[in-house]
Amino acid sequence: MRRRALLSLPLAGCAAQAPSPTLDAQPQQLLPTALPPGGQVWQADAAASRLRIVAFRGGAMARLGHHHILQAGTFDARLWLPAQGLQGTQGGLRVRLDQLELDRPEWRAAAGGEFNEKPVKAEAIAATRRNLLTALQAQAHPEVWLQLRCLQGAAPWWLAELRVWLAGRAADYWLPLQVAHRPEQLQLHGALVLQHSRHGLAPFSLLGGLLAVQDAVQLDCELTLRPQP
Repeated sequence: MRRRALLSLPLAGCAAQAPSPTLDAQPQQLLPTALPPGGQVWQADAAASRLRIVAFRGGAMARLGHHHILQAGTFDARLWLPAQGLQGTQGGLRVRLDQLELDRPEWRAAAGGEFNEKPVKAEAIAATRRNLLTALQAQAHPEVWLQLRCLQGAAPWWLAELRVWLAGRAADYWLPLQVAHRPEQLQLHGALVLQHSRHGLAPFSLLGGLLAVQDAVQLDCELTLRPQP
């Protein structure tokens, strides 16, 4: 069974990090071309993983809107682990915004509660998806990148400091992970809170903000990685 994790505060053990980079400093590759000898590269099996964003309705007329579930059908994630310990671990994940699916009925039904209180028509889903992609500046910045800056802890609990590029702007977050590590498979499960405002974005809104998406959204992941030969 995959386990759940909650957002955590930074802990001691990682070196002090520099301020967030400029707009043109987005990574170009998930792992460095040259890695230290030893260690193992792991690659995500997207078909056996889940990368999901949950956005919440807001505004004075929020009751007329919907919460939304976005999920990536495909993405690329890689992790290099040293032969011993976690110091020096390298990793990254990237996903195209235009490959995110929105509000599939089975997702909303499985979530239950307010996500399943009223049906969402297909045309409304399509319009919302277009509006969200516009608000996220997906045409100019089609990819979201997550780069591992530091990994600490001890299995089954890791703490990852991530730098996240959204709309070309970076912000740093801490992601607690629950880990199941076997020779043939590595499973990571965690969740963090992303904020539009930390990336210079205004959440999508209508009617002067009477209907809106809240600034904070939840990103949760259930990653299954397999060793590369």
